[in-house]
Amino acid sequence: MAKKNVPGPVEKSKGIMLTANEKALAENVKMMTLNASIFRRDLLARLLNPGLDINYECRYPDEITMRDYTNMWDREGIGSRVVKILPDECWAMEPNIYETEDADETEFEKVLKELIRDRHIFHYLHRIDVMSGIGSYGLLLCGLSDGKDLDKPVEGIDEVTGEVKSLKNYELSYLRPFDQNAVSIKLKERNVSSPRYSHPVMYEIEFEGDVGSTSNVKKRVHWTRVLHVADNKWGSEVFGTPRMKDVFNRLLDIRKIVSGSGEMFWKGAFPGYAFSTKEGMEDVEMDTDAMREEFKSYFDGLQRYMTLTGVDVKDLQPQATDPTPHFKVQVMFIALSLGIPYRKLMGSEQAQLASTSDTETWNKRIAKRQNGYVTPMIIRPFIDRMMAYGVLPEAEEYFVDWPDLSTPSDKDKSEVAKNKTDAMAKYIGGSVDSLMPPKEYLMEVLGMEETQAEAIVEAAEEWVTEHPPEPEPVPTEEEENGQQQSQR
Repeated sequence: MAKKNVPGPVEKSKGIMLTANEKALAENVKMMTLNASIFRRDLLARLLNPGLDINYECRYPDEITMRDYTNMWDREGIGSRVVKILPDECWAMEPNIYETEDADETEFEKVLKELIRDRHIFHYLHRIDVMSGIGSYGLLLCGLSDGKDLDKPVEGIDEVTGEVKSLKNYELSYLRPFDQNAVSIKLKERNVSSPRYSHPVMYEIEFEGDVGSTSNVKKRVHWTRVLHVADNKWGSEVFGTPRMKDVFNRLLDIRKIVSGSGEMFWKGAFPGYAFSTKEGMEDVEMDTDAMREEFKSYFDGLQRYMTLTGVDVKDLQPQATDPTPHFKVQVMFIALSLGIPYRKLMGSEQAQLASTSDTETWNKRIAKRQNGYVTPMIIRPFIDRMMAYGVLPEAEEYFVDWPDLSTPSDKDKSEVAKNKTDAMAKYIGGSVDSLMPPKEYLMEVLGMEETQAEAIVEAAEEWVTEHPPEPEPVPTEEEENGQQQSQR
């Protein structure tokens, strides 16, 4: 008699033999029951005591939608400031991209220089860096001269691996940046052996409609025609963390404070009035229509008096408070959460007052983002894609250098030179050389290297030798007599 097939290893539990599939099903049912129990408990807690739910009480959303991010970006200045501050600081000075350090310009450098100038490359890379932070990602559409529809792959690029199969010679017609609000992913790579596994294959982008049209146009776009940009990536290579997410509740609080201050001024800055019948005239019927006309003439016109009979008028003092301290607390919390110095977040005028340590720390962070994110995740993918299209000549290696943020400005240099000159003038005029020789002064006080200090001292000694001081003129007998008479 043939043995029956057993679908998996068996396990004895309380005298019952369970297969592996039955055991897994039992575990799933147990987990679902537990989750349902927790959900019911939380739901009952919210219904019976909603005060325990901070999000509910403070009107914070439990789930932040893309529409929430877009509204905060479009209508609140502090929201756009949070999104733009890092990209704006990183792209404040443009990088230098070159193939070799030779003085002679290579073909790659020449064509790239023309492309940057004619197609405003850095402008669009800066824009997609900003727009990708509104939501979880952004797209930079590359319009090519291949004549194919946007949903068709670019010829010469492997659709699965992304490798260049054959070099073409396309021209870059345009660049268009889009934030996540205008894009949806329609298809992903499902081949687990592909280096692009789980990455998007087909997008749908919403373009602006024709002039006079009330609806936009949606088009499918193949991944070989776009540059996918996502900042703050952690658990995904496709989706990043929106820059406003960590501080979204604080942004809502700022909206409440600013809106509330405007409403408070609108309702409270202009005093209200209370009317009461004069003593002894309680039984007199008041002409309310006449009173209404008097108030209308006073508030809406140029009449500066009111004729009221039998009525006492008392003004109600407005209740208005300064919202500045409350606003600052929220902004300081945002700066702390994002790791941005408070004065830098507040803008250029405040940033000029930032301490030296804040400036140095901020410059280090910007340099780290330039070299650790902007270069490898935006600039290099764009350059490589341009070479794959044939828009740029192929280069085996190229370099991206950013300007040194710690380099002092002309104003800083002039202030340092002035301070050093004043210090040396006081050193010479005060005869401090008897206490500290010139070489040691230059090294210990002014911080010069030994060779530099020695060169300055030697040059000064040579100059004094070649230009000896002129002897003081000997006064004549008449001058001496005149000085003696003046002293008497």
